[in-house]
Amino acid sequence: MILSARLQAIADLVPISHTLADIGTDHGYIPFYLIRQNRIQYAIAADISEGSLNKARELIRQQNLEHCMETRLGDGLSVLSPGEANTILIAGMGGALIREILEQGDAAARSASTLILQPMIGQQELRKWLLNNGYAITDEELAKEGRRIYEIIVAVSDQTAAGYEKEVFYDVGWKLIEKKHPLLKEWMQGKIHGLEEIMDNLEKGKTGLSAARLQECKEKHRQYKEVYRCLIE
Repeated sequence: MILSARLQAIADLVPISHTLADIGTDHGYIPFYLIRQNRIQYAIAADISEGSLNKARELIRQQNLEHCMETRLGDGLSVLSPGEANTILIAGMGGALIREILEQGDAAARSASTLILQPMIGQQELRKWLLNNGYAITDEELAKEGRRIYEIIVAVSDQTAAGYEKEVFYDVGWKLIEKKHPLLKEWMQGKIHGLEEIMDNLEKGKTGLSAARLQECKEKHRQYKEVYRCLIE
């Protein structure tokens, strides 16, 4: 099976594990791929949608994987018992929803060795929540599909983890900066350009509210440029 760039990047971050729980599995492609690669021994493919889960069930049936892959219908981590999965994958959702899933399934989440999280939006808020709630961010990855670049976060339970010194690291991702990810320069250019468009629109607004927002954007723009300079030096 050939995975999309986003799914391949997610799969590459999954450590060799006995059991993977893929929350919001949809077709079940990632656990299927990892089983075929002998990266995991068993997979729990879970989804809140019966229709989506039926796609994974059909894949399991077609590939005769009943001995090493099962499906579970349910909301978030409610389908798991603590300690049941070494690695938990939650991908393709908003950062706020991923945070809620981790909060509501706290025991199961903290019992896993590794969390692989791929928020579609709300990455800054998710990073901040993780670091303020007993998780450490151990790695991050970027994946490009078409014109969009996706962010992937690897986290582990760690009560000694501390927050970042600079606010911009929640937005950009310190681990991406630390390893000077090859896609980070392009990604930063897009973020800087987007912010400049917002600033331009705010400057035309000329209201008290827009003036305050403009100052916030200018400070973020300064921090983005500072990070970008580090990447090109």
